[in-house]
Amino acid sequence: MRRPPPRTAEPSDLTALAGTKLGNYRLDRFLGRGRMGAVYLANDEALLRPTAIKILSWSVAEAHGQDPVQWFLAEARLVARINHPRVVQIYGAARQGDLCYIAMEFVDGRSVEAAVTEDGPMRPDRATDVLLQAASALVAAHASGVIHRDVKPANLLLGPAGVAKLGDFGMALGLSDLRTGTAHLRVGTPFYTAPEIWRGEAATPAADVYSLGATYFQLLTGHPPFPAADLAAVEQAHLRADIPDPRARVPGLPAACAELARRLLAKGPRERPSAQDVVAEGRRILQALAGGGDGATPAPSRASGRPAERATASPAAQAAARAPLPAWAGALGFHRAPFGPLQQGDWHFDGSPMGGLRERLVGLARESRGGVIAVSGAEGSGRSTLCRLVGEELSGQRRVIYAPLGLEPDGLTLVHRLCRLTGAPDAPTVPGSVASLVEGLARDGHREGRSPLLVLDGVSETTPAFSVIIALLGTALTTRAVTVLMAGATGLVPALGQLGLRQYAEAIREVAVPPLQPAEVGAYVEAWLGAVRAPAAGSPFVSPDALALVALRSAGALSRVNCIAENMLVLAAAQGARTLTTFHAWSAPDRVRWAYGALQDLPRRPAAWPPPEVVEAIDVCRRARNLPPWPREGRRP
Repeated sequence: MRRPPPRTAEPSDLTALAGTKLGNYRLDRFLGRGRMGAVYLANDEALLRPTAIKILSWSVAEAHGQDPVQWFLAEARLVARINHPRVVQIYGAARQGDLCYIAMEFVDGRSVEAAVTEDGPMRPDRATDVLLQAASALVAAHASGVIHRDVKPANLLLGPAGVAKLGDFGMALGLSDLRTGTAHLRVGTPFYTAPEIWRGEAATPAADVYSLGATYFQLLTGHPPFPAADLAAVEQAHLRADIPDPRARVPGLPAACAELARRLLAKGPRERPSAQDVVAEGRRILQALAGGGDGATPAPSRASGRPAERATASPAAQAAARAPLPAWAGALGFHRAPFGPLQQGDWHFDGSPMGGLRERLVGLARESRGGVIAVSGAEGSGRSTLCRLVGEELSGQRRVIYAPLGLEPDGLTLVHRLCRLTGAPDAPTVPGSVASLVEGLARDGHREGRSPLLVLDGVSETTPAFSVIIALLGTALTTRAVTVLMAGATGLVPALGQLGLRQYAEAIREVAVPPLQPAEVGAYVEAWLGAVRAPAAGSPFVSPDALALVALRSAGALSRVNCIAENMLVLAAAQGARTLTTFHAWSAPDRVRWAYGALQDLPRRPAAWPPPEVVEAIDVCRRARNLPPWPREGRRP
């Protein structure tokens, strides 16, 4: 005698099952209700691991004429086809008495929807990282013949270390569904539903990409692209309304993020990129954002078609790179502001010592068959600038990954960030993720015939990820699968030897960045001014004594030279002056940039200039140049 199918439990039955045992699973606490079932956190008493249990709660009326039990089990079978770390994994499906349930991976965190609701829009890099992970999950799903049909923020779960996983395949379709004609059913959530689904057409992978685009839009802005008040208005907006620009809701978003959202939300399925294309473009944007640019994809090099790298040092500098020409720069006849953050191809000084160091580092990296190159120097010496320039120059010849270090945002560790940037699957443990990262880079190197270049900027013993860096460097030195170019403080290499790389320290090639000499400071300032002036404008004149004071006050540190020189120009523009004198060089701060604050209460030149302490400083500079001392009588600039 055939056993009757399990009945669908009434919703009221499913909220008080804590303590019940289903198979090996002891239900611990009720987590919530999904589209097809109630979800519990349970303990797997056989394998001793937390598990999510989904218990069927759908009625026949809600199942569009289908058998809810069969549809429920179909979810488990479809997801079981997909083996990907960004898809919530299925452990099994069974029934016990009247209850039909699925056991699945428990993600200890919250949904992306909850994160945006509670915390507001995500930063562009974080939103793009989530997009990239979700797109990776869709690549695996589509390759397995599965269409999700309900991609939305609520179905993306955020776990530890910033990991995002795609779940709730209750509405998913397999290839058999496409053949039998159930693909035309309009399911999913209206705010994320593709136009062709509204028109009653069959679901395709492109519909998932559209839903992913609507999700990305919400991550960037806090709202879906078409938040109309009623269902009819939502439908018409998806079908006919212009694609909104997320920058209209959140000014300052990177242009590349807005453009990617626009492409994903294209009305026609053929106009949208594939999920694989989204992964590739997301990585490019994420790397540009990690490097400090605005996410705009730089022009590809002729050698490889790979975009060159761009990077800046701070949020203030990033904002300056995106900002229009400031008034003070325009007043002095510049076509862009000098001494600010570098943009691609925007280095104007090949004099000593930077030109020689750059050439040497490029040569070492080109010759390298894997290993570690250390660029060491004091903070602000230009060590980071050199690494970025080397990465930019070599990006046309090999794969370059730029990773600035520091505090890890959103609990995302360095190794996890690197795995996202390179496309390597991150493992549950740090050693496993390092091994996965190096293995992926080794495959790239073997395919291209050159080891990839990984640029680590800001390496120090106080870096939160220093233990990961030690493991990564050790692996690079032993496997030669990747060339690591790292920028850090003087004494970095001996410190690495003492902290775990003693046997490899001699294999690390170190290039020290010395301070700029006074003559080099002057040449550097003049090179910047000449490069950014408008064609019809002449450069402001900087007196030799002013340049000497800049060198003295900055101690040859490149970052301080940039700060003083920029502040001199801001002060000169406020005065309507085109000659920069010792007053400008002495009055300009060396660590605070006036250009990024309110231009109020700028210093005024005193009637008697220079005062005795400035005269003494000028004399020190003059003696170093074998010049006579400053005249004590009369007034000079």
